[in-house]
Amino acid sequence: MRVQRRQLLQALGLGGLASLFHRGSIARADAPAFPSRIVFYVQPHGHIPNAWNMPIPGGPTDQFAERSLVGLQPTDFSPTLQPLYGFRDRLLAIEGLSHTSALADIAGVMKAGSGDLNNHQIGVADVLTGSRALQQQGTYCTGGARTVDQELASRGSAPGRFDSRVYGFNYIPNSVVSPFSYLGAGQATPMVSDPSTAFSDLLGYVTPAAAPTSRDDILRSLRPSVLDMVGNEYDLLAPQLGADGRQKLAQHRALVRELELSLASNATPAMTGSSAKCDTTFASTPAGVDVGPSVRQFMSLVRLAFACDLTRIVTFSAPVPQCPELGYPADATFHGYAHQSIFGNTACGQMYSPLAAQAMTDLDAWHAGHVNYLLQQLDSVAEGSGTLLDHTVVVWVTELATPTHQHFDVCNLLAGGCNGFFDTGRYVRYPRTFASPLPNQALIGPAHNRLHVSLMQAMGQPDTSFGMTSATASDGSTIPFTGALAELTTP
Repeated sequence: MRVQRRQLLQALGLGGLASLFHRGSIARADAPAFPSRIVFYVQPHGHIPNAWNMPIPGGPTDQFAERSLVGLQPTDFSPTLQPLYGFRDRLLAIEGLSHTSALADIAGVMKAGSGDLNNHQIGVADVLTGSRALQQQGTYCTGGARTVDQELASRGSAPGRFDSRVYGFNYIPNSVVSPFSYLGAGQATPMVSDPSTAFSDLLGYVTPAAAPTSRDDILRSLRPSVLDMVGNEYDLLAPQLGADGRQKLAQHRALVRELELSLASNATPAMTGSSAKCDTTFASTPAGVDVGPSVRQFMSLVRLAFACDLTRIVTFSAPVPQCPELGYPADATFHGYAHQSIFGNTACGQMYSPLAAQAMTDLDAWHAGHVNYLLQQLDSVAEGSGTLLDHTVVVWVTELATPTHQHFDVCNLLAGGCNGFFDTGRYVRYPRTFASPLPNQALIGPAHNRLHVSLMQAMGQPDTSFGMTSATASDGSTIPFTGALAELTTP
């Protein structure tokens, strides 16, 4: 079978570079801006405020306040954010938002007297939709609208590029799998949970239109010959590119090889076939075995997908690791620790436990370490005068505000400037000035729907709202959900 030159470039993740090559030199000074990209790192549970929050010396509590992260020492960072210290100039840590749409949803279900009130399920349904959950009689509620990642994907569709990729691990807070990304009400976005499958999908452009054998067999048989041809293709292209183009080409080549070796090293001898070096069959992580290596492989795949312009939108559903992976007893669970982790604010009838508080703090730091690894991956690929990270925004969000089922005092992190849209290197705090939709609750900050509006605008969309547009507070006032969070953007 003859593989066309463009097919080869696409298979190697060079489709975006190939299109630039056909338009002329990619090193031109007047080249258009690099595309903006977005990654949603969605974490189950929530953050312990005392482990996330940082003081803002002299900052008011009844107004927006901020402090610079750039001149701080590692010990100045909170335990959760400390693993990200190396990227402090490109972080935007946000304290004080609220999952107000989830609170309004809970209030509505309580008023109706029927429906699923489970905080986990409503939190999962709300975090990326900013909308009411879809109530399903006899079972748990689920996502009630298209999520922000899929809205962006639907608008950025282009030939030769995936609209989005959804990677990660099934989340089962109760008795059913609870997805975070939705194509529409009750329509979970398909998710790839195996890094090897995800890698094969990214290289799937080499699959012929008509094939007498299975797709997996074709990929296995073609990949060695395709990779053997890489050297000649690079040699042909390199002399026709500028210095930046040659550098990017070399990085693509190293990236594909690095991922191959990473995936192949996790395959058992019986699964690797005749060519362990080129076969990307991956041995899935068995239950009870550390999931950290698989998370890092997914982070590398995000780098590959973005560097090769195979997609510009990725959502990652982060796992809940087994306790021994973080040094805690095998008979314990982080779900159990979560309910005991905040003094004076426990959940499900549990008593506060200092051990549980430390466990959830360590879990937060574990996630921060993986976010940091993703930032390293994106920052390792040069693009123009910057890196992929400079043209990307990584959005770290959580299903709940706290591990104890709260939906206010949400902590979010943005990393990367998204082509200069966000003003990074700061820790910001929003004041709690709105009455909650639920009676007898603490005051809450701005709705996280407005963060979604900011993200939509960062990706070039003109929207001024996403999901619900307002909610009624318990005192009868209106809580607005519209408008971007202007304090986050570059002046």
